[in-house]
Amino acid sequence: MTSPKVDLKNRWLAAVLAFLVPGAGHLYQRRHFKAVIYSVCILGLFVSGMALGEWKVVYWRWEPGGHRTFGYLAQVLVGLPALPARFQAMRYTPPPEDNFEPERRLRLDWIMGSDVDSELDESFTGRFRFRPDIDSIAPEAIGELAVEPIVSVTGQIHWQRVDGEYTGAFEGSSADGKPVSMTLIGEPAIGPRVFAHGEITPTVLLGDDEKLVREFSSSLRYLRCDVTDGKRKGEIEGTVSRSFWNSFQAPLENKALEEIHGRLGRRYALAEVITWIAGLLNLLAIWDALEGPAYGYGDEEEAAEGEAAE
Repeated sequence: MTSPKVDLKNRWLAAVLAFLVPGAGHLYQRRHFKAVIYSVCILGLFVSGMALGEWKVVYWRWEPGGHRTFGYLAQVLVGLPALPARFQAMRYTPPPEDNFEPERRLRLDWIMGSDVDSELDESFTGRFRFRPDIDSIAPEAIGELAVEPIVSVTGQIHWQRVDGEYTGAFEGSSADGKPVSMTLIGEPAIGPRVFAHGEITPTVLLGDDEKLVREFSSSLRYLRCDVTDGKRKGEIEGTVSRSFWNSFQAPLENKALEEIHGRLGRRYALAEVITWIAGLLNLLAIWDALEGPAYGYGDEEEAAEGEAAE
């Protein structure tokens, strides 16, 4: 018996669907078995690779003379599951060269003069400390000033910026339950909104015996600003939340790459390779949706007719 030829329907539409979602093109062609196989195997492989790399192996960076993610050219063949990386790259803002402070260690976005977070209303976790009131102390006694204690606080921080001016406040409580209310002054600084793995290490409010340990997070953003309670001035430092949408498949900067490679080692490289393989496998699935099976249809029937003629 001969096999009936596969009805590819609109094969170009099928190829596009197969690119967007592995297996979708074959489902459109009613090739249900292949649709299930391609969908489960390719998407399962791709998601497994992303999970193995802590969901940070798929991102797009293409900097002339700098970091280039050639592997993304394979990952993007999986279609929709990898396309957010391209959109995130358009939303991402590289650090400005004239505002680069390597000694500060942290990548910050400055509020004044920019459109970054003109409004913010987020839960805050961190610490604050008042500055000594030097104006009320005699000059000869300044050297004897005691260092103000660092107080851990949690609460809500908010600000709004209108016509270049902004106002804001922090409302919350200290670790021992005392209410804390402070007004924001000066120029706040905050970690980037779109960031895959930003550094959130406290760099200002560190105790005498506290060691600086570098911390990175996708779900948190570093924040620092000056505050006042109406009588005394101080500074507040900590973290606010970063949404999943602002971190999923966002570009990794060099410091974050160093941290995650150092921590995961070969596991991160393996995760990248798995996602590359998933993309290349879907390339074969796209071709199958476009051209159909590579062999076996039509030849059998012609051969049978030739044998009958003999």
